[in-house]
Amino acid sequence: MSFLVWFVVLEVVWAVLVGTTQSTELIVGLAAAAVGAAFAEVLRSLGVFGYRVEGGLLAKTWKVPLIVVFDFALVAWVLARSLVRGRRVRGEWVRVGFPTKPGPAGRWQRAFAVVTSNGAANAVVVDFEGDEALLHAFEPAVFTGRTVL
Repeated sequence: MSFLVWFVVLEVVWAVLVGTTQSTELIVGLAAAAVGAAFAEVLRSLGVFGYRVEGGLLAKTWKVPLIVVFDFALVAWVLARSLVRGRRVRGEWVRVGFPTKPGPAGRWQRAFAVVTSNGAANAVVVDFEGDEALLHAFEPAVFTGRTVL
């Protein structure tokens, strides 16, 4: 049953991202969905795919739309400023604390943090090591360049 659910979900995601209903695109999507669903089943059978949702982190998602709008304006400003000055924007690597629980709850915390935090433009979560997250931030002096979710 899990394979079928993954297959359908991945095909729908493919169709939405491709943005067309051409039969060739949807057939390629079927092949990609089959590969993705098989990969998900392998991960599940190895016990690496177990997640347990944590409500505390989920409750923080109310601020994601605000952060996305704020970061869009911030990055637009930083890029416009760099064009005027004729300088390239490099950004900086930043390590921030992000303690997670062990096991399935911790895996969910890290995955959820990456998905929600990388929707904003200023900082991208690159890696987790121990209780720290490694970010690459355009403007690390701003709060969105030093936080995960």
